[in-house]
Amino acid sequence: MKKSAFFDFFNDTDATQFAEIVQASVEDQDYINWNEFLLPKDYGDAEIEYWAIRKSCALFDVSPIRKIRITGAAAGKLLDYVLTRPVSNIQSMRGIYVAYCHEDGSMKDDSILYKFAHDDYLLMPSDIDHSAYLDSFRELLAISDSDLNITECTDDWHGVALQGPQSASVLSTMGFEQIDELHPFEVRYYTIAGAKVVVARMGFTADLGFELWFEPEFTPMFQALIKEVRNTKKLAIPAYGLTALEACRLEGAFIVAGWDFSTEADPNPDFLRSPFEVGLGWLVNLNADNFVGRDALVAQKTHSHRFVLRQFKIDQHCDVEDSLAVYAMVNGGQQAVGTVNCSAWSWGLNSLIGNLSIARQHSDCAEAWIFIKGERFDMTLSRGPFFKDPRRNQTPASLLD
Repeated sequence: MKKSAFFDFFNDTDATQFAEIVQASVEDQDYINWNEFLLPKDYGDAEIEYWAIRKSCALFDVSPIRKIRITGAAAGKLLDYVLTRPVSNIQSMRGIYVAYCHEDGSMKDDSILYKFAHDDYLLMPSDIDHSAYLDSFRELLAISDSDLNITECTDDWHGVALQGPQSASVLSTMGFEQIDELHPFEVRYYTIAGAKVVVARMGFTADLGFELWFEPEFTPMFQALIKEVRNTKKLAIPAYGLTALEACRLEGAFIVAGWDFSTEADPNPDFLRSPFEVGLGWLVNLNADNFVGRDALVAQKTHSHRFVLRQFKIDQHCDVEDSLAVYAMVNGGQQAVGTVNCSAWSWGLNSLIGNLSIARQHSDCAEAWIFIKGERFDMTLSRGPFFKDPRRNQTPASLLD
């Protein structure tokens, strides 16, 4: 287990304390293992972290995310074949949400893709190194070694997500000029204190936010700039952990590989899902040239799919386990209609919320329930995000004082 780039800074600890923290903590209870890096569930108080995101701004260490650089004249050709929609024709300097499938149409993974140029991409899956998989298509696509380079570069970039209504104002104070004019999903290069910083107007909180990437040598300077803006703007700008992130991403009805569908990192044949079954049909272009899984997805689109993604809300605390059966009234009787994918407490909604996998024939269900130790808990089913604030996409972004 390793500590990530901002671990000491976010925990206000020194290098000698990491081993003690790991020894005193329990995996999957206090933290998760993210690519062998320790990601805390919180940094002291998840509720404070949540409200910082929604009312001010907060920082998340995204450094451990897997990073794969794909360059060369055939980079776009490869990605167009691997992904479920073409990216070679998309404007450069964009962040793109992408999905890729197995031949049977089930999701292999989802990722963020930065397109810097027609021959330069950065693929960021959460926790799986797909380098060998990508490389395996060279012969099929008749790609020469000189036309394609695939490099796993996770440790070459440190990064943070700065999320919340004051995030643009904070970055502006730090010297990121005209940051408020950055459009959603736009990527821009900045030079700060002599270092190149990649900034994308993106995030996983359904709020206004930015992701910043830089070489490790710049990390101490970035931390110093955060300290300075904390003082000048009288803002806490705390870090937030997985618990607050889960609440925000489920408020936005976002999905996560491994939680909303099975991947090779934790295979489960019963939890394989296609893009259509996890609400990602918008990432599939069946009119595109051939790509991995296209024939299976065409057949599924024609003959319909097995599941739909739905959101749920329970207006009380309860300990919901993933994969718990969901029941509803069907033809006058109680029947299992799906399962819980994942859940989190939303302080903003004062409710437990989460994602469900519901059998397609029961997709119209609006009310359902679960049983926990024999006790019934009623849930309201819906489709789409609980949190929708126009500031997420407003351009120019607000520069709040």
